[in-house]
Amino acid sequence: MKQKHTTPRKEQPVSSRENSDASSTKENKTESGFFKRLLIFCLIAAILLGCFAGALFYLDENGKLESIRAQFSSTRSGKGKTGDYYLESDEKAKSRKNTSGSTGTNETRETKDYSDTERETLTLPDDGDDGDLCGYTIILDAGHGGRDTGCVFPFNNPQYNECDFNLRIAQRVKEELESRGATVYLLRNDDSWVSLYSRIAQTHLICLDIAESQGILPFSSSRADELRALLQESVDINEDSVASGGMGLMVGSGVGEDLEELFEMEYQLDHVLFLSIHLNSHEARRLHGTQIFYVTDESVIESERHLAKTNADFQRSDFPKREEYYGRHNDDNELLACCLYDNIVGNIPDFSTNATPVCADNYAVLREHGLTGALIEVAYLSDDNDREMLLQDSVVDEVASSVGDGVKMYFLQRGI
Repeated sequence: MKQKHTTPRKEQPVSSRENSDASSTKENKTESGFFKRLLIFCLIAAILLGCFAGALFYLDENGKLESIRAQFSSTRSGKGKTGDYYLESDEKAKSRKNTSGSTGTNETRETKDYSDTERETLTLPDDGDDGDLCGYTIILDAGHGGRDTGCVFPFNNPQYNECDFNLRIAQRVKEELESRGATVYLLRNDDSWVSLYSRIAQTHLICLDIAESQGILPFSSSRADELRALLQESVDINEDSVASGGMGLMVGSGVGEDLEELFEMEYQLDHVLFLSIHLNSHEARRLHGTQIFYVTDESVIESERHLAKTNADFQRSDFPKREEYYGRHNDDNELLACCLYDNIVGNIPDFSTNATPVCADNYAVLREHGLTGALIEVAYLSDDNDREMLLQDSVVDEVASSVGDGVKMYFLQRGI
């Protein structure tokens, strides 16, 4: 019988199968490891993103975000040491070594930014009239004083106090305005402590006298006397805290009935302005130049909403919480701020700022009366160039002349 010959099937060697299985297992493990690492990376990224978002929210709620942003803004050519614009948060207040501040109960929070790119620069005609401010009244506030030095420099070994510069500049502004025919009231005449609410009460008392002399009191003489007595009490107490009673009829959020009556009277005083003189500073020393602040209904309301959550005074049983107030002459305040900035920087180019030139905010000395007003941060005490310039009488004279020009420009723009 013939034997069949078949080609034997070649079996895969055992070692070869093991290598194949091991290779497959290794590939699976590699893919599994990759996905695990990807998942861990995604989780870490999500956690970091959440932490970053939370930090931004915290900083924004506490009014610190803009201050941090400002530290990364451009600086003046050839000058690496500049300041930071005025944000009176708790931390900023400490850096300024400021026991009172310009905001009273309310911290400042920037709400609007009017940079030069958003508006036409205002120019003043050269009429050469030495009496171009006749018939106008300016209430002038030299910020800080006495136990409140304002900002200082150097920070750890103060040799310069803001309050001294403020008084010197304000006195020179007073001379300039009076030389041009204006009537000027200076709320602080020496290095003495004058509380914020004493300054505001003095402002209301001056306005009562002006309105009465012009025969435009919107209430009876007996009512005017009642208001005078309440305001004089704030002047006499000369303190800013709620507990002291020095805030008087200006205490609380919103605007009370007594204060609203005064506002309505002061809205009629078109020929009267309020100006507060300050210097700026911050340990970051990155910014420089002039800034002008003013208030609007919106800037005050935004700040008060924030403070209702964060400020202990708002939780006091004796702190009145009122409805949000609308009625300020917001556009007039903005116009005055722009006029002042354009003239100061137009005459002193070195005071052009790399911060926010003109912006709405919340300051007690502007918030608690109905006059058109502005707070002038003339320059940065912490900036070497700004400080050296402010020590020169000629520069202070130029500042005073520029403020006068800004005031005149405002009245021309308003047609008053």
